[in-house]
Amino acid sequence: MRRNILRGVAAALTVSALCFTAACGSGDDKKGGAKDSASEKPAEEKASTEPLTAAQMKAALTEVGDLPAGWTATKVPASDDAAPKADKPECQPLADVMGDEIKGATNGGSVDFKHKDGKTQLSQLVLTFPATGAADYIKGIDTALGSCTSLSVEMEGTKVPVKIKRIEGAPKVGEASQAFTMTLEIAPGIAINSNLVVAHQGTGATRVAFLNDGGAAAQKSFGDVVTRVGDKFVKGATS
Repeated sequence: MRRNILRGVAAALTVSALCFTAACGSGDDKKGGAKDSASEKPAEEKASTEPLTAAQMKAALTEVGDLPAGWTATKVPASDDAAPKADKPECQPLADVMGDEIKGATNGGSVDFKHKDGKTQLSQLVLTFPATGAADYIKGIDTALGSCTSLSVEMEGTKVPVKIKRIEGAPKVGEASQAFTMTLEIAPGIAINSNLVVAHQGTGATRVAFLNDGGAAAQKSFGDVVTRVGDKFVKGATS
């Protein structure tokens, strides 16, 4: 079973105000393997070449107590939707971010949260890869960001235009991370903007999705929230 951005947003729009269900999915606790790689910032924590264990992946997931006041845990239902497919092969790594199945990865679990403002939502997925997969996953997204400022993603027969933009000055997470905004035009004149951060630490990788429909004030919390989630991920991956 999988979950995806498009299905979650469409469902939310039929209920009330614009909201977001992030590109994450639940999975069995399994082991993977990876080799640590060069980083964008020095890793203060130890980097391991051993695969993440189920316990490490669970420890790398954010809990309500790790977040600022006002957040509560929520649950996003699974679906049988097909994996998102980009109209351009070089953009597929970005389309993959919208689904919960990453080629070559073992899914270590996901968590979802909503803020009391009713407009801000957060989701985190933890993965692990064999060989150099975790680092390669982040590098692949970096490469795609360099060539894809827009794409069209097909989901269940519907093509959704997506605009991509790097986020300058976003908090760095783990050994290497990429931050970018996805703007999805889910209907004529209706678009959502979600901030995404993908990162790796040793053999593990995480994907964080943050959507705010609450204006500039709520958007200011993005940096703080991502830092907290990133710190928890690194601590769990190196435990």
